[in-house]
Amino acid sequence: MAERAVVIGSGPGGSVAAMVLAESGWDVTVLERGPSHFDDLAVPAPTHRFSSDEVKGAIRGFEYPDVLAEPRVYEERRPGGGRRTGFVNALPATVGGGSVHWDAKTPRLWDLDFSKRSLLGPLPDADVRDWPFDYAQLAPYYEEMERILGVQGALDQLPDSPTLRHAPRAGDFPMPPGPDQSSSLRIATAARTLGLRPFPMPMAANSRAYDGRPACLDCGACCGYGCPNQSRGSALVPLRRAVLAGAEVIPLATATRVRYEGRRARSVMWRDADGHEHELPAHRVVLAGSAVETCRLALLSGLPDPAGLVGRYLMFHWYSVAYGLFSCERVRGERGRNITHALDDFADPDHPGARAAAKEAGLPYFRGGVVELGGTPLGRVAEGRVYRRLLPELAEVPYGAAFKRLMDDSPLRDRLLGVQMHGEDVPQWENTVTLDPRLRDWRGVPVPRIHWTPHAHEIAAQRFYLPRLAELLRAAGADAVAALPETRSAAFPDEPAFVPGNFHTLGGMRMSADPNDGATDGEGRLHGMDNVFAADGSLFPGSGAHNPTLTLMATVLRNTRRTT
Repeated sequence: MAERAVVIGSGPGGSVAAMVLAESGWDVTVLERGPSHFDDLAVPAPTHRFSSDEVKGAIRGFEYPDVLAEPRVYEERRPGGGRRTGFVNALPATVGGGSVHWDAKTPRLWDLDFSKRSLLGPLPDADVRDWPFDYAQLAPYYEEMERILGVQGALDQLPDSPTLRHAPRAGDFPMPPGPDQSSSLRIATAARTLGLRPFPMPMAANSRAYDGRPACLDCGACCGYGCPNQSRGSALVPLRRAVLAGAEVIPLATATRVRYEGRRARSVMWRDADGHEHELPAHRVVLAGSAVETCRLALLSGLPDPAGLVGRYLMFHWYSVAYGLFSCERVRGERGRNITHALDDFADPDHPGARAAAKEAGLPYFRGGVVELGGTPLGRVAEGRVYRRLLPELAEVPYGAAFKRLMDDSPLRDRLLGVQMHGEDVPQWENTVTLDPRLRDWRGVPVPRIHWTPHAHEIAAQRFYLPRLAELLRAAGADAVAALPETRSAAFPDEPAFVPGNFHTLGGMRMSADPNDGATDGEGRLHGMDNVFAADGSLFPGSGAHNPTLTLMATVLRNTRRTT
């Protein structure tokens, strides 16, 4: 009789773990706390109930947990920092997890990320560590995951420095890039005049039919929406392979506790949509509900934590954005995919001027991150928020009928372009996920409480690169530019966003060969357990300066293969 593995979460990490285990002969059950919006997981492009509706999706959170039933708490970790209860960086609770609405950017992390302490050294008041493996060891798993997902890109258009110098490739991408977005090309051209090196962004979006899925329609409803024709690679691809190998996926199944004896998990307790409790015996348990939910379940279960590191070193990417208004020209940034081009120059610690600025800030170095070029906010509501930041005179226009008319007219919609930098967030001991002592969810279970604040590294990098983001848009011909952080901090106290506004949630179960340095070992196994593994972004020892999902999936592929 096959041994049973219970995988908690059906997103990018859980789906890869389920695929490897099922194809290796394990009896796999995947518990997903959200519903399934797909009709048949065994087909390459299942029909679904998603739509590119801003009110349904981005505003009312169709695929997200009910914020009243499952709130989170965020407390800014600095003197005078406030407390927020409600929606705090929650990923979709649905079959496929966050990948049902990602915009499928799939760059690789750099060699600097895996060996950061060795190559760049420590940072004051941060705990910079090397990963338990280096870039070269993960490279074959990167290649395999790119083939599984179907990633478009162009090796001959990647710059030798800094991109290929820090993330070399053995071969080209599974498919060539799709059509270029005109707004991305415009900013890429401007970037070259500034001595920067843009390139087509690797994306898990089919530029041609691939693995039974059609080519991308370039409809533009990527980030925040389910793909209309399932041409976008996602967790559904490995999850389909798991299902075809015999895995069972149970939606609306919320794991509440891992039961264990000594160093071995024995079963997983879970509740169905009616609140009835069930127990599922397990020879192996995989925690893959996202960094926050994995830490929460481990804490609720009282899993052994020898060094007290479960929930520590939580990280978010520190976003910076800039918007440009082209008052005399229609640049049509909303047409095509979310973006098609990016640049890596600002992720380089040796970018001109960066070392001197770091020294002035009392740091040995800092890094910004990958910069996505082009695109505009999707939807009238998001557009309106940009107007109020870009054109201060509109601050006098109240929300209501007058503002609704402005949105109906949408006078500047095709005259806006934007750029966004995914800034690296360095690991800090005090940035944590814990259980809130007061607030409970609909099941009467303590909710996650997040303590977090940016490091001096993030602030210094942001101060240095915000003017450079603005310069990009001016070089592209913008008449008015606003460059700003996406999150309030001590350095930027007037920004409106209180909670970090991104879904790149990492750390909390970081990998380390030494049990005194991380919650999990070099293959994702909890140091205090023999058969419990983490398989999501919680594993990251550092956030890196690029979109993390491809690295997450490649890491889980490596770890699960090595332990199966």
